Order: sequence, then C-alpha cells, then structure tokens
Amino acid sequence: MAERSLAQSATMMRVVGWLTLLVLPVGFLVFPSGFLWGTHHVSPYEPWSPYLFMLVAMYVAWAILMIRGARDPIAHRAIVDYGILANLLHGLVMFVQAFAYPHELQHLWGDVPALFVICAVLWHWHPTRVSG
Repeated sequence: MAERSLAQSATMMRVVGWLTLLVLPVGFLVFPSGFLWGTHHVSPYEPWSPYLFMLVAMYVAWAILMIRGARDPIAHRAIVDYGILANLLHGLVMFVQAFAYPHELQHLWGDVPALFVICAVLWHWHPTRVSG
C-alpha cells in the first residue's frame, strides 16, 4: 500500500510540475486580468514588470525540482513542503492585496484560488503523509 501511495505522490509531483510549466504562461495569455497584476493600466506593457519575470523564474525552478524530485519523493519531500508553504503564503498575500487594491479583485477568480488548490493537492499527496 505504501509503495502504491508513494507512486501516486511521485505522479502528483510530476503533474504539478508540468502543469506549472504549461499553465502559468497560458494563464497570462488567456486570463491576464486573473493572473497579471496591474492589467488595469493604460499601457499594455505595464503588467509585464520585472517582478513578473522574477516570480515566473521562481515557479519554473520549483516546477523543475518537483519533476526531478518525483524520482524519489521521500528524499525530496522538502520541495513539496516548500511548495505548500510558498504557495500558501503567496496566496494569502495576494488575497489581502486583492482587497487592498479593488481593481485587482479578479485575482480572486484566477491565481489566488489556483494557489490554494495547489496547496491542497500537495498536502493530500505529500510523500511523508502517504507513506504512513
């Protein structure tokens, strides 16, 4: 049973990693007001701030480590822990900021719930939790 659960955990790590790499850019293009902060500005280039690229770089690094870590989920459980903590904190900060900047409320339908879903998935299939 533990072996099967760890295999599911490894699959989750791969799926989350690949979805992060694929869905992040699609979210920017398909639903920019839900994924890009500042799309209310007049200039179409303002949402493409340097901060966006720094954040994307962090998520790309995390996604790659999730995919690589799936080879041995127990040994790489810290990357899952990081994913839970970082996404939870990121989502909470953006949740508060969406209300502080009312023109950003559309994030409550875009990246904010996506971050909380990622946290729930990571927690549910956490390698240490599923291995018993």
